[in-house]
Order: sequence, then structure tokens, then C-alpha cells
Amino acid sequence: MRFRGRLGDFPWLEILVVIVLAAFTRSPALIALGAAGIVAWSLVEVTGRLALRAVEVTATLEPRRLIAGETATLTVRVTNRKPLPVPWMELTVDLPDGIEPLGREPGTRAVAVNAGFAPRGRERLTLRFPLHVRQRGAYVVGPMHLRAGDWLGFVQDDREVPLALELVAHPAPIGVVDRHLASLRPVAESATRRGLVPDPLRFRGVREHRGGDPMKEIHWKTSARLGTLQTKLYEPATSLDAVFLVNVASYDQYWIQIDPEGAELVIAATAELVRFAAEAGRQVGLVTNGLDNITHERPRSALARGPRALTRSLDILARLGPYAVAAPETVFLKERGRLSSGATLVAVTPNLRPRLASALVVLRRSGHRVLALTKDPPEAGVLLRLRAADVSTVALDVGTLGAGRWRRAV
Repeated sequence: MRFRGRLGDFPWLEILVVIVLAAFTRSPALIALGAAGIVAWSLVEVTGRLALRAVEVTATLEPRRLIAGETATLTVRVTNRKPLPVPWMELTVDLPDGIEPLGREPGTRAVAVNAGFAPRGRERLTLRFPLHVRQRGAYVVGPMHLRAGDWLGFVQDDREVPLALELVAHPAPIGVVDRHLASLRPVAESATRRGLVPDPLRFRGVREHRGGDPMKEIHWKTSARLGTLQTKLYEPATSLDAVFLVNVASYDQYWIQIDPEGAELVIAATAELVRFAAEAGRQVGLVTNGLDNITHERPRSALARGPRALTRSLDILARLGPYAVAAPETVFLKERGRLSSGATLVAVTPNLRPRLASALVVLRRSGHRVLALTKDPPEAGVLLRLRAADVSTVALDVGTLGAGRWRRAV
């Protein structure tokens, strides 16, 4: 704990005057009053200085990752290891903007949670504070402040306990009316994997020969070594794995943010699709032109499968700010060489402007399947160009009360 200051003071000057008068006048009343003052001053000094001595405080926050709108629990354990009781103690934990105590009064803003108690000697107390996380983001809860005083209430000791509990709130999911529309399931299961076109230049391995396999696909050397016919396997020319291209810029001058609500919608829609892709067992990756609110760098997530890949992508979306580091077309084309061959690219953007549309056409010609999700419908010329290049376009429309509604644009 770090000492912050001592508040209040004992009226020792008045007691000193009483003692001097008692010495000159020999008055029994003044002598008794002076003696009582000395005893009170000693009690105040001793108990005031020992109020926060041998007091240990620990805090935990669970869960450390949640979805915006859910509740986390801050648990504080206070242990008074000395035999002396503390007549009163006040504990305060600072809260960042976006986190508030559960059940607070409407229209009020709480910047901290606090509690008052009186621990007895060698007593351990556990305090629990339910916290409501209003919006996505990365937060740090803390520091903590402790205040306690002497037994007579003349002085207060104020100390700060270093505390930095990190919490990440992932974007809340938005409702989807119909996930079974093909254009709204860019990363969902197809009827069969065999519908994907194999690329003969991307040899993957062999398997046992089955009836109906073409003779030209038999791997003769391996068949001779194993003693049974083996058929060649190839990676598909396009895969169902998805890399999400997230654009938070809503204007050609990317450094100007005129539609923060549109950026939030883009982030929420991306989080919904990332969850859906991960649940379907697909590899997911993420590229964005936005800035991380904590590191102030442009984050990215390589294509991977599993819970860690999902958490990594959702963490990026949770910490993503509304401001862009570069134009989306510049970032997406720069990442072209790092994109997995044949992966489906899902561009989620507030709008589709001509430059971004041109970049998506280039990516489509590079052998990727490209799907663009946009908040605002694209212009007719842009839409015709995307159609000609076989780039699918879907508009996202969100209704009242935060409910999401997806509809076809083409």
C-alpha cells in the first residue's frame, strides 16, 4: 500500500493549554481534564497509526472476458492480521468509463464502487461487487483506496493499493433473421466438400482408392510401396476458411470519422460472423485498418482454427477504436501477399466506395472468393462493377432496439 496522506488532527494545543493552567492553578478539574487529554491523545496516536497496519487486501475479477452487456464480479478480500479491531474502514475501487455498479440509479454516473465496514481483530472479510459492462472494449479496474481512522475519530489514514485488473468485453452479437440464406452464410457449411474445385498444383497427400475415383489420380509409387491403391488428394482452389477484412473508415479521408455508429455496427457484425465461422469449425483470420485502443497499433490475426484463434479475433474487435490508420484499400491490398491461398475474404465496411470496390475486384482476380457486407447500399455503378467481377454484396440493416436484420443487396 502507498501512503497518500493523513487527514484531521488531534486538538493537542488546547490540551497543552489545559495542562499549563492545571500546573499553575492546581485545580483538580483541570488536572483531570489534562490527564484525560493526554490519554486521549495517546489513544489517537497509537490507534490512528496502527489502523491500516497489518491489513492485507487482494482483489480478483471474474470473468476476465465476457460479452458487452454481461456482468462481472469484483471480489475483494480484506484481512486484518493484528489483534486490534478497526472501528471503521472505507474501501473504494475506481471504475473506468463503460463499467458501472449493477443496479445503480438511472441518470447517474458511478466512477467507483465503495463499501464501509469495521473488521475485528484477526478477521477476514470478503466483499463482492457485481459490475455491469455496458459496451465493448478493454478496461482496467483500479486502483483501490483504503481509509481508516483512530478509535475516537480525530484522524484518518488514506492509502492507495496498486490494482490493475484487466477485463475485455467482446462485441455483443446482433440478431440475424435468417442464417440459411446462402449469401448470408459466407463461411457456413456447403452441401458437400466435394463441390469445391480441387487445385492439381496443391498436392495434400493420399488416401485409399475408392470405387469411382479416376484412374489418373492414382499415386502409383505410393500404391506400390503400400501394396494397395492410393488416390491423390489436393487442396481446393477455394476454401471455406475466411479472412475478415474490417474497415472502420466511413469517408475517403480515412482520418475523419463521421459515422461512429456505423463503425460499431461493422465491428458487431464481424464479431457475429467470426463466432459463426468458428462454431462451424472453420479457420478464421482478421485484417483491419483500425487502431488498437491500448497499443495504438494496427492489429491483425493470422488464419487459424480453434478457441484461441476465436479469442484472438474477438479481442481485436473488442479493443478496436473508431479511427483508421490508413485507407481500407491500401491495407487490404498490402496484405494480399499474406492471405492464405484460396481463402474466402469477407469485407465488412460502413460503405462501398469506388476505391475499395476496385481493391475487392483485384482480390477476386487473385483467386479468392470475395463477399462484401456493407451498411450503406453501394452506388449503381459500383454495384455493377462488383457483379461483373463476381463479388457478392450483402447489405446489413439494423432495426430498432439494437436488433440486427440482414437482407440481400444483390
